[in-house]
Amino acid sequence: MNRTCFILSVVLACSMATPSALAQKSSARGGGSAFEGWADAVTLEARDATVRAVLVPGIGGRVMFYGLGGENVLWVNPAAAGKTLATAGAGFEPGGFQVDLGPEVSGLPAHPDLWAGPYALSNRKKQGWLLRAPEDKAIEVELEKEVLLDPASGDLGFLHRLKNKGDRDSAFSLWHRLAAQPGGFVLLPLNKKSRFATGWSEQKSAGGKLTYEPGRAEHPAVRVMEGVLVARTGGEATKVGADSEAQWVAYAVGRTLLMAHFPVYSTATYSEGGNSVTVAWDEKRTELQPYSPEARLRSRKSYEFPLKLSLLRLPAAVTTHEEARALVDKVPGSPFQ
Repeated sequence: MNRTCFILSVVLACSMATPSALAQKSSARGGGSAFEGWADAVTLEARDATVRAVLVPGIGGRVMFYGLGGENVLWVNPAAAGKTLATAGAGFEPGGFQVDLGPEVSGLPAHPDLWAGPYALSNRKKQGWLLRAPEDKAIEVELEKEVLLDPASGDLGFLHRLKNKGDRDSAFSLWHRLAAQPGGFVLLPLNKKSRFATGWSEQKSAGGKLTYEPGRAEHPAVRVMEGVLVARTGGEATKVGADSEAQWVAYAVGRTLLMAHFPVYSTATYSEGGNSVTVAWDEKRTELQPYSPEARLRSRKSYEFPLKLSLLRLPAAVTTHEEARALVDKVPGSPFQ
């Protein structure tokens, strides 16, 4: 079993004997199917669950649909439907789930080809689907992702790979940007030994720079309940972060609980103000943003980082902070422990 197979099998934590069995039993149809005006969509469906995911290679190789029973938990920009980077130009924002380069606070140069350019798609069978970014001349890196759907549970496993294509050393983090439907409740476990006085901080802008101050933080939408940040999203644009070591962040919207699991390394450098997770919201969408540690790469060297997404159908829509906090017990343990 090669390294990619092993990592993806751990991410999905499936009980099947091999990743090849997983790939063979999953249902994946694509090649000409359309989604919201994008003709190159690939649909992945769970065998024994009502979970569906849709990949769109032509707009950054991103996941544009992930949901139960036909309900998309992800936010899709209605103004972007059917458009591409070539037709929409700079600032193109389709929505969905994409991996960007971070940290945000460093103010990296724009890299539109990595963000929303046409990705090459191939089915690697044993490792699921491989999506590779086009060459981006703004930043000399190669970005690719492997995606695998568990046919029984509908969990989505990702292995993101970053390679330094330049002649000089580089330092980046992988900034996972999971744009979801607005107005739900974020659940983020806090670190008892946090560098922040309240365990979390709000992003501020001063003098053109983005910062996370370590002092006490307050926000009317945020409550800390038994060691967990619970935030009701929507309204004025807000971004918060935490140096959480719990290896997960969750979001309850409607009757769906969206969960993201990812490894956290206590001795690594998290260059987004020390945060391993940030969450941003406004009236249009809520964005969960797990970060990888900073990867310092020599020329031609690569870095890999896994992530798992999963869904849970709730008996009723969550309407209060208290109801949201009670969902913590439904979040499974991390496959990265």
